[in-house]
Amino acid sequence: MKNTLLITGGNGFIGRALTDKLLQEGFNVRIVTRRTPKEQPANPSVTLIQADYNDVESLKRALKGCVGVFHLAAAIFGFKREDFEKANVTATRNVVQAVNEMPEIKTFVHVSSLAASGYAPDKDHPRTEEMTPNPVSDYGITKWGGEQAVHTLRPGVKWTIIRPPIVYGKNDSGVSKIALWVRRGVMVNTSGNGYFSFVHVDDLVQALWLAFARPDTDKQTFFVTEDAVYSWDYFITEMARAMNCHKPFMPHAPKWLLRTAAWIYELAAHISGAQPALNYDKVTEATVPGHWICSGKKWQQLTGQKFTPLAEGLKKSF
Repeated sequence: MKNTLLITGGNGFIGRALTDKLLQEGFNVRIVTRRTPKEQPANPSVTLIQADYNDVESLKRALKGCVGVFHLAAAIFGFKREDFEKANVTATRNVVQAVNEMPEIKTFVHVSSLAASGYAPDKDHPRTEEMTPNPVSDYGITKWGGEQAVHTLRPGVKWTIIRPPIVYGKNDSGVSKIALWVRRGVMVNTSGNGYFSFVHVDDLVQALWLAFARPDTDKQTFFVTEDAVYSWDYFITEMARAMNCHKPFMPHAPKWLLRTAAWIYELAAHISGAQPALNYDKVTEATVPGHWICSGKKWQQLTGQKFTPLAEGLKKSF
């Protein structure tokens, strides 16, 4: 009989790729949804189950019969700190509490973010796991808070925290929005002269699987990333090459203009009910006096995992 693993955030970009991986490894997959599913997936090894992240009892019902959890659910955008706090801290605490009351759960893999650690002031010294976290955005602060919740899992649960940097891959909504501007031939450079770390979604999913399967990742936090850092100009140049189009014109935008644009996007999002493409929190991250880079050496030395170079990954994505 196949064991069942639960994924929160399983309907997202990373969650769908992780589901495919877990199925390949011979597991049943249960995906948490916030709404009652209208119908179940065609694959009998995948089921959808409704649960409320504010209700520990409903989370316990969703967990019943599972042996492990991949916690991916999170808020990337929000209008105020409370929006991030509810999704990234409170929800994680409730999932952890539910797991603590379910003795059959043996493994917990939590997807955090480089934002929980903070930026690196120096391009030549990426963030490492040993550095004291210094998040600067509401998103990063609350992802750090979610990590603290994971530390309260009962002793019988093997847990691992994975902090990816920018995740990209085929059909990623974030990269797809950038690709639209690349194809249009003009886009504002919100990132100045900063450098960034990247991880292809296939590599991230492999890391999540290893975090689940390997006993030596217990009670540890890891950055998972290609062992290289790139300028935003390089990223856009390689994306344009992968898309077989010209590199777009990229004027720099001052901080006041970015804040104005964020205000307009947030106003439109309030009216339409849609998620804003830009908000004040993202402007805070985009205008730090440093670089969003991290070192994956700790993970690579432990697991030997190889990572896809950015140019190759972009070709796969497009």
